[in-house]
Amino acid sequence: MKVEDKRHGARRDDEDGDNGENAEVVNEELETMRQRAQAAERKLQDVQGAFVAARADLEATRERLLRDADRKVELRFGNVVADLLDSIDDLDLAIEHGTGIDAAAPFLKGVVLARERFLAALQKAGITRIEPLNEPFDPNVAEAVGILPVTDQERHDAVLQVVRSGYALGSRVIRPARVLVGRFIAEA
Repeated sequence: MKVEDKRHGARRDDEDGDNGENAEVVNEELETMRQRAQAAERKLQDVQGAFVAARADLEATRERLLRDADRKVELRFGNVVADLLDSIDDLDLAIEHGTGIDAAAPFLKGVVLARERFLAALQKAGITRIEPLNEPFDPNVAEAVGILPVTDQERHDAVLQVVRSGYALGSRVIRPARVLVGRFIAEA
C-alpha cells in the first residue's frame, strides 16, 4: 500500500512537473503577504502613535481642568473672604473706640476675643494679614491713600501708617492694605 502526502508543501519537487511555475507563484504570494504585513505594521504603528498622542492630550486636559477647578475654588474662596474682611474692620473699629471707656471693658473683652478667633480661623484657612508698617511702599500689596511729609530721607516712600490692613491668600492679594506713605520734604 502506498501513502501519498497531498499537502502543498509536502510534495517533492521531482514529483511536481511544473516546478518553475509553482515556485514563481509561491514567491509572488510570499511577496504579497510580506507587503500586506508591512502595511499592517505601518498601520499598527500609526494607530499606536495616535493612541499615545490622544492619551497624552487627555492627561494634559485632565490636569488643566483640575488646575482650573482649583483656581476657581481659590478665587471664589478669596471673594467670600474679601466680603468677610469688612467684619474684621468693624471689630477693629469697635476695639479702637471702646478702648479707654471703663464701662465698655467687659464688652470690649468679648469683641477682642471674637476678633482673635476670626483671625485665627482665617489664618488656618491660609489667609495672612498684610502689615506693611515701616516697610518700603509696595503697590502690589498696598494702596496709598495719602502722604505724610517727613524730614528724614530714610522714611521717604516708607509706609508710616496703616489705615486698613490688607490680606493675602498664599501669594494672591485678596485685599490690599490702605496706607499713608512718607514723602520727603527738604527743610527750608
